Amino acid sequence: MQLKKGTIGMSLVATLALLFGGWFLYQKIEIEEPIRTEIGQLQSASLAHLDVGKDRIEIDLKVTKPEAFPQEYRELLEMTSKLSEGKQVVISVDNQSADLKNIWTNGQFVFTEAMELHQYSRIPQLVGQWKKEHQLDAASALMDDNNIYVYLKKGTEDFYTIVPRTMEDEVTARG
Repeated sequence: MQLKKGTIGMSLVATLALLFGGWFLYQKIEIEEPIRTEIGQLQSASLAHLDVGKDRIEIDLKVTKPEAFPQEYRELLEMTSKLSEGKQVVISVDNQSADLKNIWTNGQFVFTEAMELHQYSRIPQLVGQWKKEHQLDAASALMDDNNIYVYLKKGTEDFYTIVPRTMEDEVTARG
């Protein structure tokens, strides 16, 4: 019995479509939709972009309530890490006004120095100084065990950044 090349080709295409279609549906239903649902429930941010790849999940958020964001960020990171099945989870923030980013960049030396010396109490003073010098509407720095959250706002433009803290030298550093 001789099989026709067309039948074999169609069978192969159908099998591949079923296989990859199933994988795509699994990604969509079991990973992407729960993440979208969780982000939809956030009070402090909205989803700007979500990309679920083979090895990585990228989430871009627009922060709307900076004072409430750190708590929800931690919860979102924990939930997405559970769903990710070993994929790297990257959550970034889209609040990136160019003018306010320049303020951040210009003040980063003193900010980094305060972090490296573990003099975290200097950071709110520094951010308050930026607020006065640049006549900002709002400027704040919040901290938790893992990150420092910096927010700057002037008019309709805003800037938000999450700066990871390093814990390995926390006890031995002297400043």
